[in-house]
Amino acid sequence: MKIKVILLLLFIFGCGGKKSMLPDSYEIKDIDTDIVHSYRKEPKLKKSIVYCNIHKENEVVWLDWQVNQIPKYHYRVDSYKNYIERTWVEQHYGYRIAP
Repeated sequence: MKIKVILLLLFIFGCGGKKSMLPDSYEIKDIDTDIVHSYRKEPKLKKSIVYCNIHKENEVVWLDWQVNQIPKYHYRVDSYKNYIERTWVEQHYGYRIAP
């Protein structure tokens, strides 16, 4: 009886499958450069610092949103190194990203 319960729990939680242990990725397209970036989590804030799986570095993702906009969000991506070199005001309120 105990073995059946343990096997049932292993089956429910998926400990045997590798696919369930891999992190999901979220892909976005930069509107300025048309480059696709892949992140572990979806950037939902106005400014998010996330790790890019493709480029293997931290990147700053700026999210632009307007009412009734199609597509729902526009993303601008900048390198973390360029973000650090900016002033406090530019880091918090945005800046122009040179292509």
